[in-house]
Amino acid sequence: MVYPEIQATAEKIAELGKPQMIYLISHKTNHVTGQLISFKLALIVSDDTPSVSELECYLYAAVDCDYPYDLVLYKQSEWDVLSQDPRTFAWSIRETGGVLYEQGLS
Repeated sequence: MVYPEIQATAEKIAELGKPQMIYLISHKTNHVTGQLISFKLALIVSDDTPSVSELECYLYAAVDCDYPYDLVLYKQSEWDVLSQDPRTFAWSIRETGGVLYEQGLS
């Protein structure tokens, strides 16, 4: 289940950050109420992104959400290599994460 708050945040990030893909890595909920507590997203951005760290800071400042969230950013060339190696976090994201946004498909 993708919470509407997560999808709305991903859509705003897609609009402002122009990533190629956004994955939902994880989300935490209250075990009793099922209410969302926090979530983590991975963004795959173009290799011509001048500064991944500056983009990350910009997105945190520009995208407001009622729930705490974390971002993990990869440039496309990094993602292409790391997501094929089962020893990496990128591989785990590709295998178990849910795609929330893919450039050209949304």
